[in-house]
Amino acid sequence: MEECVYLIGCRAVGKTSIGTALARRLGYEFLDSDALVVEKTGASIAIVVSEEGWAGFRKYERQVLSELSGRKRTVVATGGGAVLHREIWSRLKEEGRVVWLTADTDILCERLQKDARSKSQRPSLTGKDVCQELREVLIERRPYYQELADYTVDCSTLTLAQAVGSVEKVCRLAEKE
Repeated sequence: MEECVYLIGCRAVGKTSIGTALARRLGYEFLDSDALVVEKTGASIAIVVSEEGWAGFRKYERQVLSELSGRKRTVVATGGGAVLHREIWSRLKEEGRVVWLTADTDILCERLQKDARSKSQRPSLTGKDVCQELREVLIERRPYYQELADYTVDCSTLTLAQAVGSVEKVCRLAEKE
């Protein structure tokens, strides 16, 4: 397997944790699109959003995703809204595999509420309660995740090691197709 693995899914599903461990296991480079936006702008996501709005953040996110084209042997954890840049994904899908990480909404809400970094790293999209917002955003984005995903891994009850193993397995099975 030489191509990129793109992990998509909503916030708090584990894209960064799973992606980091998967890259280590495969001997791949690991990139996080949100971290690349922070690097590009020199500011936290919260600051970018407060100064330029979500449209400004999405502009940087689109640039970062475009720059990923042509990479090999890389695992990329994308931001939850990266699927909104549909014009870029056709090219990325040609060059790699897209794995949608899912989890039960209640589990995701619990993770977000327990994570002290949530507000600074994950600014609100709507200003609503984090769980209400998550449910609404998932309803809106689910069709995009479904359309883009080559494979889906439900991480609701998996340990990190099990989730990494499941993602690796679907990617390796795809090699044989």
